[in-house]
Amino acid sequence: MKKFLLFILITTISPYFYSQQILTDSPLKDTVTIPEKVKNWKISGDHSLIVNQSSFSNWIAGGTNSFGGSGRIKYTFDYKKGKNIFKNILTIGYGQVNNKNDKMKKTDDILLLESMYGRSISKNWYASVDMSFKTQMFNGYDYTTHPDYTPKDRISSFMSPGYLTLGIGFDFKPDGNFQLSLLPITSKNTFVLDRKLQKKNNYGLKHDGDCVYMELGAMTSAKYKLVVMKNVVWNNSLSLFTNYLSHTERVDVNFGSVVDMKVNDHISTKLTFDMIYDHDQIKRVQTRQTFGIGVSYGFKSKN
Repeated sequence: MKKFLLFILITTISPYFYSQQILTDSPLKDTVTIPEKVKNWKISGDHSLIVNQSSFSNWIAGGTNSFGGSGRIKYTFDYKKGKNIFKNILTIGYGQVNNKNDKMKKTDDILLLESMYGRSISKNWYASVDMSFKTQMFNGYDYTTHPDYTPKDRISSFMSPGYLTLGIGFDFKPDGNFQLSLLPITSKNTFVLDRKLQKKNNYGLKHDGDCVYMELGAMTSAKYKLVVMKNVVWNNSLSLFTNYLSHTERVDVNFGSVVDMKVNDHISTKLTFDMIYDHDQIKRVQTRQTFGIGVSYGFKSKN
């Protein structure tokens, strides 16, 4: 009886031991983690729309009914792989104001493309080729001289002037919000394709009928982004250009500043200031300042 019970016990538990042996002797499989594909492109965008309006009725202090607005879009396309970087910024903006009993007046008009290709040569330094293209999209007028302007009174139009700048040099890009470009060889070309505006000394043209004015010189530009406090960002850009071929003492200056104060994710207040000095355009300092509150929307692609 004892032998029979022992036999039953062994018969019952032997498959268990056998299965454990199989599991123990089975080869272990390595776990392989497949990394996600690295995306070399980063894309971000910012859209803003600002509206200004004023209305008066029996207002003793006086005033003029007006309505205006401006909109801008800005897209950034950045590529990075190994030692190579390729940065592109596209900016398009337009604005106008309508005063009662007056013709529409343009307050903003820009089409700007900036590109930079660089190859790393040391920490934070890149040998680079920089390009920028800038013009306006619609006719511009001197509203003081021609309040009832017609197209024949235009002083600017698409590609009149238009600026194409191409430079070779070095870019300094440390981690953070600062960028410096040193371009000792820079070609600056001013195009005037509107025949009405192709007059001597207009936008630097040397003779009547000329459509392009070419300069060769050096350019230095810098960009800096400062976070003043939460939801307040201050962006600054400065570029300096001197012509090797004529009047090297005259330095073209282009400065832009934007203070962006966000109320929330979609409402923001923007204060902009632009200053230009270009002896070939006008022998005085040009300034422009705008302030408004409006709707904004931005996005960034995931890396």
